[in-house]
Amino acid sequence: MSLPPLKPMEAVSALFSTEKPEVSIAVFNSLSQAIFEENETRPAGTFKRLLSRLSHRLLKRTTTATQGEDAHGNESTVFRNALLERSDHAYAKSLLGSLKAENASLVEGGDPMNAQYMMIPPAIRKNGELWDRLYFDSVQGRDVQLRFILETRATYEWAKRLLEAGSPVRMKAVAAGTGLSMILTYDKLIAAGYPSELITALITDRDSANIEKGRRLLSNLPSTKDRPLCMVEGCGISAESEDIFGSTHEGDAIVPQPYDIVTAIGIFEYFQGVTLTTTEQRHGQPTPQDIYSAIDLAHRLKSMTAADGHLIVNTYRDDPSARILEIFGRKFDYRSRAHLSTLLSHADFHPSELIGSGHVYDVEVFKHGAS
Repeated sequence: MSLPPLKPMEAVSALFSTEKPEVSIAVFNSLSQAIFEENETRPAGTFKRLLSRLSHRLLKRTTTATQGEDAHGNESTVFRNALLERSDHAYAKSLLGSLKAENASLVEGGDPMNAQYMMIPPAIRKNGELWDRLYFDSVQGRDVQLRFILETRATYEWAKRLLEAGSPVRMKAVAAGTGLSMILTYDKLIAAGYPSELITALITDRDSANIEKGRRLLSNLPSTKDRPLCMVEGCGISAESEDIFGSTHEGDAIVPQPYDIVTAIGIFEYFQGVTLTTTEQRHGQPTPQDIYSAIDLAHRLKSMTAADGHLIVNTYRDDPSARILEIFGRKFDYRSRAHLSTLLSHADFHPSELIGSGHVYDVEVFKHGAS
């Protein structure tokens, strides 16, 4: 069926719904076509960057934070901003919602985050209202879209190289939310005629709600709905809950073999170590010591990546547009490409290819093993 007129939030709800699989497929195909065939997404221009600086100043002056406890007695922070509240937009609600101390460094995912990707297809973008454009098409919003496109294309191209050489390919998306990028990659590989028995793809995230959304999408798509969701070599694509520092993932009795391609997008910026600066440093705040560091994460990714395998990751630059989220309690560890390279060298990863850059993110491929 053709894509019905959907706004970004409506499109993301339809994408992960099983009530109307035909609409889910139409949204997915529109996104896939935009990424692989016709996308023209570029980093924001000078005007948007200036507007971002002005927005940061305005929000900083008009946002208040209240400390308190939730119903379970946990410390939490609630943010108030009259302008954002009047918009009654889902993304504004996610920014202003209660922020607990134990996950203050995390930016919640969910539909508002995924809706930014719905601005990529022109057929959905044109239906966006003023608040959709302000929230989803900001400097960082545009960079999030570009990062998603670059990640998806890079995963596809590196998998294609292995398959063209006659080798099977094993891929894993770590802390991947719903795994939408990996699902797009897998679907494109199948559409290109590569046999599913040569492709193993695993989507993992610690949030079971994200995994459930990913599984619903897998059950809708012709390329994935009739394929077994298991961890057996060559079984196709699966989605499992996993704590990245846990010993095994959900339902796993045998530790899987390492993967040829591992994606770890949007995760290193929440781990300390080998940074340009941090939120706490920029604001003169004390920095609590986390249980796991960025170097620990790098070594964990090393254990998942095959010898001569490749890791797809991103930087997080100290750009003014990235600081708006700090107003709402989010905390980040900023790194340039040089800092990321130094960090990953601790786990024997070496730069292989720069896929592309925006104002906030660079997406880069690192090779595991000898440089």
